[in-house]
Amino acid sequence: MKNKIELKADIQLVVVAIIWGSGFIATEYAIQANMSVSLIMVMRFSVAALILILTSIKQLKLIKGKELKHGIIAGCILFLAFYAQTIGQSQTTVSNSAFITATNVIMVPFIVWIMTRKRPPAKSFILAVVTLLGVGILTISPKNGLSSFNFGDLMIFVCAVGFALHIAYLEIAVKSSSAKIITLIQITTAAILSSIVLVIFDLDSFYTVNWESALPAVLYLGIFSTCICYFMQTSAQKHTTASKTGIILSMEGFFGTLFSVILSLEPLTAKIIVGGAIILSAVILTEVDIKSKHKNKV
Repeated sequence: MKNKIELKADIQLVVVAIIWGSGFIATEYAIQANMSVSLIMVMRFSVAALILILTSIKQLKLIKGKELKHGIIAGCILFLAFYAQTIGQSQTTVSNSAFITATNVIMVPFIVWIMTRKRPPAKSFILAVVTLLGVGILTISPKNGLSSFNFGDLMIFVCAVGFALHIAYLEIAVKSSSAKIITLIQITTAAILSSIVLVIFDLDSFYTVNWESALPAVLYLGIFSTCICYFMQTSAQKHTTASKTGIILSMEGFFGTLFSVILSLEPLTAKIIVGGAIILSAVILTEVDIKSKHKNKV
C-alpha cells in the first residue's frame, strides 16, 4: 500500500513538472505583453492566494500555530528563490540560468541530510548527478557553453539554493500539517512580499502592460502553475522524499523545451532528445528499488 501511495505522489510531481514546463510558454507570452517579471510574480501568487483563501474559508479558523510558522517560512524561501531568479535572469544568459537553477537537484539530498541528520540513500546522490548531466546537455550550447560567471549567475545560484531549501523544508513541514493550509500560507506570504517589492521598486511597470494579452497568461500561471501545482507538490511530499521530488521536478526544463518544439518555437535537436532521455531515465530509476530486486534474485 505504501509503495502505491508513493507512486501516486511521484506521478503527481510529474504532472507538476509538465504544467511548470508549459508555464515557460505562458511566462513568455506575459513578457511579450510588456509585463515585468516582478509583476508576473505578484499576479501569479495573488491569483493563487485568492483561490486558496476562497476555497479554504472554513479551514482558516482551524489553522494551527505550527502550520502558520511552517507556511510563512516556506513562503519566504519561495519568494526569495523567485526574486533572486528575477534579478539573475536579467543579467545572464538563458543557458546559464537554466543550468545553474537545475543544480538545486544536487543540493536537495545534502540539505535534507543537514536538516534531518538522516543520510539519504546513495542512489539519491547518484541520480541527482545523472539528472544534472541531462539538464546540462539540454541547456548548454556546444558552441558557447556557459558564459563567464557574473552577478546574474550568483543570483541564479542563490535561486537554486532557495528552491532546494524549499523542497527540503516542505518534507519536514507537511509531515504533521495540512497540505492545503501549508500551500495557502506559503503562497499568500509570497504574494504579500512580492507586492511590497513591486510597490517599492517597480510600480510603474503596472501601467505599461498590454492587459488583453497578458491576463490569460498570468491567469494560467496563477491557477495552474501556482495554485494547483504547489498544492500538488505539497501534498505529494507527504508521501515521497525530498531527493526524489527534486529529481522529478527537474523535468520541468525538459517539458518546457518539449512544449516549445510542439508549438514550433524552437526546432527538435539531438541534444533535446539525448538530454531529455537522460533526465527521464533518472526519474524512472527513482522508482526502482535496487535492494529489493537484489534480494529477490538471492
